[in-house]
Amino acid sequence: MASTQTLQGLSKPRLIYRAPENSEEDIAFFHDLINDPTIQTLSTRRLPHPSHKKSAEEFIKTLQDAILGVVICLPQNSAEAETTSSTETQVLNEPGQASNPVPIGHLSLFSVTGPGYAHHRNAMIGISLADGFRGKGYGGEAINWALDWAFQHLGLHRVSIGACSFNRDALKLYRKLGFVDEGREREAVYHRRAWHDIVSLSMLEHEWEVLRGMALVQSDLTPQSSS
Repeated sequence: MASTQTLQGLSKPRLIYRAPENSEEDIAFFHDLINDPTIQTLSTRRLPHPSHKKSAEEFIKTLQDAILGVVICLPQNSAEAETTSSTETQVLNEPGQASNPVPIGHLSLFSVTGPGYAHHRNAMIGISLADGFRGKGYGGEAINWALDWAFQHLGLHRVSIGACSFNRDALKLYRKLGFVDEGREREAVYHRRAWHDIVSLSMLEHEWEVLRGMALVQSDLTPQSSS
């Protein structure tokens, strides 16, 4: 299982990250998540329809095979977690944390090109939060944690993320976190009798360094005139 890590230079973390398991609890959680109409529309872009239990097992396997695949959790004793049902989960190697954190979503870093292209050091972020936990800052905290992991430990050079053009809240968040617009696939998504673009964004290693105060900005590198 993945242990939690503290973000340097950011506010105190509220979240716990652990590996997805082939347990009845995780299968039930992901089955509910996959069948969430909002997630079907905003995160998967697939045709909305009820998904069977096997789809949850397949999704867990996808997370387990990713470069990084974690369940986003809240400590069981947190105010937010107490408002939802307690799910039996477990976290390792994190003293002082609740032993049964409550899952609220998932996050993954995955290669879009396959292992034969690993030398390009690129990966993409995927993230979804359960109903009731969106709009509370958890998504931004989890993405920042994943960025720190990607650039500090994995040695990536570029991390990308994307959203449909009608998902304005997600795009606003990604830009706020420091992702830069790269382009869009025009009218690639059909949603509610209208065509929408897929917007692509990314963050480069040196951009992350500036955001974390680990590198000088360009103005600091420019020689100053002696006159």
